[in-house]
Amino acid sequence: MKSFNLTYAAFLFPAIPLMMLTFGNRWIAISKLIRQMHKDLIDKRKQQSKSAPKYLVQIKILSLRLKYVKYMQLFSGIAFIINLLTILFGMVGSKIAPYMFAMALLIFSTALFIFLIEINLSSHALKTHLEDLEEKKNNF
Repeated sequence: MKSFNLTYAAFLFPAIPLMMLTFGNRWIAISKLIRQMHKDLIDKRKQQSKSAPKYLVQIKILSLRLKYVKYMQLFSGIAFIINLLTILFGMVGSKIAPYMFAMALLIFSTALFIFLIEINLSSHALKTHLEDLEEKKNNF
């Protein structure tokens, strides 16, 4: 790997924290939704309504999404640490730096793949909301 340049790792350096920030924002949004749905479901009126089973399904999906966001953050954090080590080893002239960079890319790619799965789940959850609106529209 004679063509490896340390600037490759430097290009990835700001991208990972930005994605981690995005993943953190998703975590916050999902946790707010779960808290609100929990509050609504605990309310006696919602427990006896027709929408209670849908709330439970949505909470299950949100729980799965939280798990995926946790893994996205984990893999991004590991990729960031390995990328930092790539820069460190590259500065001292170690021959392992290109391999570490490749590993950081693979791990970060895993985080992005999980992100795509979580987006798909998010779309599925929004579809259930649209179905509710469609039912209400048909009743009018």
